[in-house]
Amino acid sequence: MICYKGIVWAFTAVLFSGWVFTYDGGQCSEKASKHSCNWTCMLLTLQWPGSFCISLNNTNICKIPQTVQNWTIHGLWPEHTGHCCDCWPIFHSHLQDIEPELSQLWPSLVKAKNYFIFWKEEWIKHGTCAGCDETMGSPVHYFQSAIKLRKLYDIDSVLKTSGIETSCDVSYKYDDISSVLEPLFGRNYDLQCVSDKKGRQVWVQLKINLFRNQTLGCHKRVQKQLFNTSVWLHSSGHPCPKNESIFYFPINYEQPHDPCN
Repeated sequence: MICYKGIVWAFTAVLFSGWVFTYDGGQCSEKASKHSCNWTCMLLTLQWPGSFCISLNNTNICKIPQTVQNWTIHGLWPEHTGHCCDCWPIFHSHLQDIEPELSQLWPSLVKAKNYFIFWKEEWIKHGTCAGCDETMGSPVHYFQSAIKLRKLYDIDSVLKTSGIETSCDVSYKYDDISSVLEPLFGRNYDLQCVSDKKGRQVWVQLKINLFRNQTLGCHKRVQKQLFNTSVWLHSSGHPCPKNESIFYFPINYEQPHDPCN
């Protein structure tokens, strides 16, 4: 985007030495965002639909589509950034070719929010920051990268093959789950849980630590230092306790907010 005397000449994100030009009500404004293109780490966060609705304060807004049966993407988030360029638009036509895969792997689980509005929000919040990297330098490339990573880390197959299955009655130890995940991720991940109304620890998310080049890494001690701002606010749950039983609830399409009532 090029601005001259308040006139928008083009809709293209321009980033110079950490400065971001944003579109604001038909006018252009400059905002300093020193970390917008200097990030080195990302989080790929996957969520389990079977327990996602437990984490919401308003349980009435949650809906799990019948087509959703596996782990879905919660987000692909560059660290220490957010809303890097409001003037980098995304249109539905950008995603039409990959919409079938996005609908399956990155659906909205909130009733009032259609899929494209959800994806648009993710692009504005996080994709415009990821767009500093060539491999994610457009809306379609950003979402394609997330799809590629989700397929690469096929957690559904790994869990099923290892005998970690959903249940309302059977629980697992933290070490049971980590021993299954470490061959795939090393130690570059975090388990997140939510507490149900009975106080049970229920597995809801898997956060995968990635470098900017989308390979596993960015050590946890660095992550804890860097991921202490807005990116964490978009996730739900808390670290799964290592000394308590962890449940892996099945998806309940009729009562998603209370799947094991």
